[in-house]
Amino acid sequence: MRALMRGAFAAFLLFLAGAGGGIAGLYLFQEGESVFLPNVAGMDVVRALEILGERGIPLQVAERVFSDEVPVSHVVATSPPGGRRIRRHRTVSLVLSQGSRDVTVPAVQGENLSRAETLVRQQGLRVGLVERLFDPKRPVDEVVGVWPAEGKSIPRGEAVVLLVSQGPRERAYVMPSLAGEPVNAALDRVREVGLSVGRVRYVDRQGALRGTIVAQIPPAGQRVLAGYRVHVDVARGGDQITGNYGVLRYRVPPGLPARKLRVELETGGEKREALAREVNAGEEIQLLIPSSGRTWARIFLDGQLVEEQAH
Repeated sequence: MRALMRGAFAAFLLFLAGAGGGIAGLYLFQEGESVFLPNVAGMDVVRALEILGERGIPLQVAERVFSDEVPVSHVVATSPPGGRRIRRHRTVSLVLSQGSRDVTVPAVQGENLSRAETLVRQQGLRVGLVERLFDPKRPVDEVVGVWPAEGKSIPRGEAVVLLVSQGPRERAYVMPSLAGEPVNAALDRVREVGLSVGRVRYVDRQGALRGTIVAQIPPAGQRVLAGYRVHVDVARGGDQITGNYGVLRYRVPPGLPARKLRVELETGGEKREALAREVNAGEEIQLLIPSSGRTWARIFLDGQLVEEQAH
């Protein structure tokens, strides 16, 4: 009987030894076919990809969710969860944060429109409308306001309205008719309404009084903006003196009591100074110009070209 019990006990020990070896073999087998999955929750997605990529773990982005605790583009969770061993080559799913559902409207007042649009997009919002208004104190495209107001909390993805400066309002005029008017009086009127004088050309025109305007650009009635240059043709008439002379006429505009005037003549590419002296506001200048071919007369006030005449 004792011999029989000893044999049964020995058989039991052999069974335990065999089972233990099988379990150990199974464990070693699993170690070779598994990999440790670290916990990457809360990490930036780029860093998480680096860590998991080093272990050869396949990844996929399963979904994106709003989270008030986890910043945008950070890992909210993984499936399966980290901190355990998983089968090698098993694909791990990532859940990424879209940030909080509500975001604040960024501070964009005083920014250029392009920069403001970038700040809005970076905050997870959209630019809906861009409304413009005239503002003489702000440059073109400067943001003067935003709706909803800066710092207000609104849902991510919502549209905001930007109020943008269009600069000072352009002054516009209807071009008056100058035909038949004496050249100096007409050009004074041009300057008074905010326009500037361009070229004054003296031409022969049958039946026109000398020194009067016979043609103009822009034509009468056209809409023009402040500073627009006005060009006129003036009847030469009796100013064509024996010996081929023309007459330059110019009236000094109102303003400073004393200014430096210089007249430069150009004929056939050759330039010469015809007059240089101080003049008073409102003073009328008349200068004989030898006319041996087309002559350009350029009038400078305080060193700045203010008028060109063709004779």
